[in-house]
Amino acid sequence: MKPTLIGSGLLTVAACLCLKMPVLAATAADSKLDFEVAVNATAEIAQAPENTYNAWGNECSNLVEQQRFSEAIAACDRAITLKPDYSLALTHRCMALLELDRYQDAVDSCRRALTGDGNWGDRTEASGWLKFGGSLIRFAAEKPNPNQAVPLLQQALLAFDKSLEIEPANPNTRQLRNELERLIQDLT
Repeated sequence: MKPTLIGSGLLTVAACLCLKMPVLAATAADSKLDFEVAVNATAEIAQAPENTYNAWGNECSNLVEQQRFSEAIAACDRAITLKPDYSLALTHRCMALLELDRYQDAVDSCRRALTGDGNWGDRTEASGWLKFGGSLIRFAAEKPNPNQAVPLLQQALLAFDKSLEIEPANPNTRQLRNELERLIQDLT
């Protein structure tokens, strides 16, 4: 009997491992930040005459960390209006959209991030590919049958491969990739 995608533990675990990673690398000191203060400070910067896409991108990141996803999307959209190919803001937007169960929009945002300016903050493009793969898994999980889900899962597999090309030593990505490959084989 082939596994179903509805309620698939692997899909849930894979998506969580891919997508629940911190948006920005955090240090012990960062974890003590008062995010409300950070959001307010970033909003003040964003309202200054020099209004930069970076300030809106930072606000988006802070709002995602606070789980204020609708506001985060608005901040990301402002950053993207100022710099349409801003990879980091597009990735943060992807994360917020996923939390609001807007999977197709999240996939589109991640895809745009990968063709953007290559500004990943303190991460690499590998994290963009990993998030893209995770968003494809979440999008596939809502499909009613394997025939609709498998092509999306195959794209996620390719995204994990791209992530591993950039950061081959990442054991979590390699494990996710291998488990996803087994799931695809079981479904086909």
